[in-house]
Amino acid sequence: MSKSHVVNNSVMVERSTKKMIFYSLGIIVGGFLYSMFNQLQFFAVSLLLIPQTTIALMFLIYSIVDGINDPILGYWTDRSTRFTEKHGKRFPYIVIGTFISPILLIFCFMPFGMESIALIAVILTILMCIYETMRTLAEININALFPDMFRGERERRKVSSIGVIISFFNSLLGIILIPLFISIYGGATSKTAFFMATITIVIIVYIIAIPFSFGVKEPDDLKQLRIRLDTEKKSSSPIKEVVTRIFKDRVWMSFTLAYFFYTIAGYCLLAGINFYVIHGLGQPISAVILPQLGTLVMSVVAIPIFSKISHKYGAKLGYILSFVILAIFFILFFLFVNEMVGFTILFLLLGIGLGGNGFMYNIVSSEAIDNAVVKSGKREEATYNGILRIFSAFCYFFQALIFALVSEYSGYDPALGAAQTELAKLGLKIQMSLIPFFLIIAGLIIFTLGYPLSRHDAIENRKKLIELNL
Repeated sequence: MSKSHVVNNSVMVERSTKKMIFYSLGIIVGGFLYSMFNQLQFFAVSLLLIPQTTIALMFLIYSIVDGINDPILGYWTDRSTRFTEKHGKRFPYIVIGTFISPILLIFCFMPFGMESIALIAVILTILMCIYETMRTLAEININALFPDMFRGERERRKVSSIGVIISFFNSLLGIILIPLFISIYGGATSKTAFFMATITIVIIVYIIAIPFSFGVKEPDDLKQLRIRLDTEKKSSSPIKEVVTRIFKDRVWMSFTLAYFFYTIAGYCLLAGINFYVIHGLGQPISAVILPQLGTLVMSVVAIPIFSKISHKYGAKLGYILSFVILAIFFILFFLFVNEMVGFTILFLLLGIGLGGNGFMYNIVSSEAIDNAVVKSGKREEATYNGILRIFSAFCYFFQALIFALVSEYSGYDPALGAAQTELAKLGLKIQMSLIPFFLIIAGLIIFTLGYPLSRHDAIENRKKLIELNL
C-alpha cells in the first residue's frame, strides 16, 4: 500500500514496495535490449564485414538523429496534456516506446544476404535510428517519472537499491543467456545465431514488460498533480527559455558531462569485451560469461556500502567515489592483465565501481532535478533528460570512432579472428582499459569541481518543493 502524509498542506505519497519493484523491472526490459544492441557492432564488423570506419560513420548518423530527437521528444512530452487526465503524463509514452522498440531491434539483426555492404550499412543505419527513437521515447519518460513519483530521500534510496538488485539479476541473465543463445543457435560466426538470439530475448522482454507497465502507471494523486501543474503552466516553458536555463544550470550540466564521459568509457568496456576475449585472448564467446558474473556479484556487494555513504555523507561523495574506483581498476587492467584469469579477477573488482555508479545515478540526477525545479518553479524533467541524452547520444559514435582509430593504427583485422598481431591485440586492450581510464578521470574532475550540492542542500531543496507545492 502507498502511504501519504501532509506537510504544509502538500500531500507527499510514499509508493508501495510492489510499485517500486514493478517500476524497477524496466531495468530488465531496457537492460536486455541494451545488452543485445551491444552485440550489434561485433555482428556488423565480424559477420556483415562492414569496415570499422563505416561503423563509425553509421554511429555518427545514429548519434545525430538521437541528439536531435532527445530534446524534441522531451520537450514535447513535457508540454503534452492529451493523455494526462486519463492515463498520466508519462505512462502512454513509456508503453508506446517499450512495446514498439523490441520489434525494431529484431530487424537490426536480420541475416542480410545482399552482396552490397554499402546497402546493408544504409539499411542497418535507418533501422538503428528508428529503434533508438522508440527507446528514447520510453527512457526519457521513465527517467522523468522517477523524481516525480519517488520524492523522499529514503524512498529514492530504496528504489535505487531495488534497482541495483534487479540489475544484478538482469545482467546475470543477459550475460548468461545472450552468449548461450548465440552458441545454441550456431555460434559467433553465424548470422542466423544472432538473429534467433534477438528474437528469443525480445520474447523475454515482452513478458517482463507486462508487470513493468503496472509499475509506471501513474497513480491518481500524481495525475491530479500533473493536471494542476499543466493548468498553472508549471510543466513547460518556451523552448528557448528552458534550453537556455538548462545549459546555464551548473548542477545539471556537471552531472550531464560526468555521465557523458562515464558512458563512453562504459561503451568501450562493453563493446570491447567480445573483441578482446575472442580475437585478443583466443577464447570462445562463452568465455565472456564468467568475468561478467564476477562484476555482477561485486555490484551487489557495493549496494549497502554506497547506500550508507550516500545517507551519511551525501550523494556527491558517493558518486565521486564510484568514479575513483573505476579509474583505479581501468589502469590496473591496462598495466597487469594479459590473460583470462587476470581479466576475470579484474572484472570482479570492477563491479564495485560499476555497481556504485549505477546505484548513485538516480539519486544524483534526482537531486539535480529537485534543484532545477526549486529554481525555476516548473517541473520539466523530460526536457532536462532530453538535454542529457543529447550528450549521451554521441557516446556510441565516440566509442565507435575510438575503436576505428585504434584498429587503424594497430592493424586489427576482424577477418583474422584470433590470429591478430601483438600490436593489434594491444590495441584491443587499450580501447577498453587505458582510454576509458582517461575518460573516467575527465568525468571525475568535471563533477568534483562543478557539482556544488551537499547532502544539506539536497534536503533543503526537498523541503522547498513541499513549500512550493511542486
